[in-house]
Amino acid sequence: MTGFGYALVATPFLILLYPPAQAVPLVLISWFPIAIFLVYGSRKHLLAGRIVRLLAGGFIGAPLGMYSLASLADSTMQSVIGAITLVAIASMAVRTSAPLTREGRALVGAGFLSGILGGASGLSGPPIVLLGLRQRWEHESFRATLLCYFFVLHTMISATFGNVGMLTGDTLGLSLRALPGIVAGFISGMWLKDRVDAGMYRRLAMGLVVAGGLLALFVQR
Repeated sequence: MTGFGYALVATPFLILLYPPAQAVPLVLISWFPIAIFLVYGSRKHLLAGRIVRLLAGGFIGAPLGMYSLASLADSTMQSVIGAITLVAIASMAVRTSAPLTREGRALVGAGFLSGILGGASGLSGPPIVLLGLRQRWEHESFRATLLCYFFVLHTMISATFGNVGMLTGDTLGLSLRALPGIVAGFISGMWLKDRVDAGMYRRLAMGLVVAGGLLALFVQR
């Protein structure tokens, strides 16, 4: 429906069922089937310069996040992911300031923070979304930027997970088991995106994300 939000909703719930080191790769891998169609559909609105700057920061930050995911205890990462989720949704509810005049540096900085969050938790969206809101990016290019950036960054992170042994056969099997739900969600989202009242959608989405964040923060697996 929006181009972002998949990991923000999925990760807090999945870490109640699986260790974070398994849940995060599962979220990233299971997102790819819909990502391919979404990126292809938004290709006409891509702004290459913006995406390259985001990726320059994201590629530097992602290894730091992945190191945290591999090193910290499961309970610590679960709490961190829950806290990130709640901070992200609170930040999205805050009124944005005037646009920045030097967007190039801000893009690299937002990409760096996004890479850290993506590598550690799969939640790479909040820094980019907040910057886009502040800069008042046009809707279609905003959505296309998010989709393409996430696709490239998450591909790199997933490949790295595979090289360090964090992407296992069990995780790939779980991704396949998730596919029917993902397809159903994709079809439903494409149908609903022009039919759901914006105010109602925002309340439902934020409520679900807050519930997931609270569960991850206070309910131990």
